[in-house]
Amino acid sequence: MAQTIVVVTFYSRGGTTERLATAAAVGAVQMRAGIRMRRVPDVNPAAALAQFPEHREELRRMHKEYVVPREADLVAADVLVVASTADVTPASPEWQAYCDMLMRLHLDGQLRRKVAAVVDNGPSAHAFSTMLERLGLSVATASTGDDELARAMALGRAAVAMAQATKASQ
Repeated sequence: MAQTIVVVTFYSRGGTTERLATAAAVGAVQMRAGIRMRRVPDVNPAAALAQFPEHREELRRMHKEYVVPREADLVAADVLVVASTADVTPASPEWQAYCDMLMRLHLDGQLRRKVAAVVDNGPSAHAFSTMLERLGLSVATASTGDDELARAMALGRAAVAMAQATKASQ
């Protein structure tokens, strides 16, 4: 069976959500998946730096280290993992281009048999799960617990296991 490809797309300002996204990626790697880390861009990077001065260094680093998700990433993926700050939803400007791209891919039938997972980082997680389910993706879940990094890692493993089971049944 071909290696499972996981694209972890996240939005983070101060690094907390980035750490959770990375934990999900580690879980996926533990299941022998290949990963691609992508960060949705700030609508206005200069304004984000000014608006969140306490996160200036983290934002600058993430602006340099990560590329934005591309259509080719999503088409090649077996699993789409999403992580966002608690105050940013799929309707937020930061996620608009990503969600539009997912909608186009859904309408073209290119999301069939893909698995999704949403890192639970607060109130926005439910909105992301609902959006992904509406696009026909099977949304993986993982056990709950007190340690959010452990939960994110378990989610990465669960999503890959679900995608591998889907591939095996085809």
